[in-house]
Amino acid sequence: MRTAILTALAALALASAPALAQDEHKAHHPEAATPTTMADMSKMTPEELHKHCSMMMGGKMQGTPKHDHPADKLGHAPAMKKPTEAEMKAMHDKCAAVMAAPKK
Repeated sequence: MRTAILTALAALALASAPALAQDEHKAHHPEAATPTTMADMSKMTPEELHKHCSMMMGGKMQGTPKHDHPADKLGHAPAMKKPTEAEMKAMHDKCAAVMAAPKK
């Protein structure tokens, strides 16, 4: 008897689950929270552009470590050599190309 009641309650719960589910997920989200287009990179200031590309390119924009023998011997991190203007422009161009590419 208990098994029959428990089975009936479980079947009722499973049958009513789709009816209780939300029909549309966006119902409780404001429209502004879901951006449809990316920010226009041509309108960014150089600082905003650098910050935006730094997030995408990761550590590549930080530069490369200088050749520093005392750092090797003493075990501390060597000073970083900043990328040249040409290298930085190439990274910004690569970032812009990736952002302009259609999403898969």
